[in-house]
Amino acid sequence: MITRDLLRSLRNDLPMDFTIQQLNNDAPYSKCVEGRLRFLCQHCRELRASINPRNNLAHCFSCGKNINNIDLVIAAGYSFVESVSLLQKWLLLYNRGKGDRKIVPHPAAPVGNSDKEAESIGALLGQEFGNRGSPNAG
Repeated sequence: MITRDLLRSLRNDLPMDFTIQQLNNDAPYSKCVEGRLRFLCQHCRELRASINPRNNLAHCFSCGKNINNIDLVIAAGYSFVESVSLLQKWLLLYNRGKGDRKIVPHPAAPVGNSDKEAESIGALLGQEFGNRGSPNAG
């Protein structure tokens, strides 16, 4: 099961530059400019997406879109469930390399099976969080 805490941990606790490094050949083109990592925006294809280290989010200064770790992995061709599973493994790898200062993600069941048909992000989030905010929620 994909939990709210797991998604928060993947977004906030796994540095985006580590995700880009782990994506290797699937990573967007990136370079360091004025001390910040910039990469090719998956939306507008401009080299103006820059990572804010305070919130671990990237923002494209051309199209205005925000990008997180899950967005990066999905743009590399993985489904949402596959992306979460891969990022969960990378978070554990990242934490192992940090020594005593470990960030432990919320325990979760295995995230999915890539043999299954990919579910939409809306369906997955609806299962996790219910239909709160949905116009049909009663």
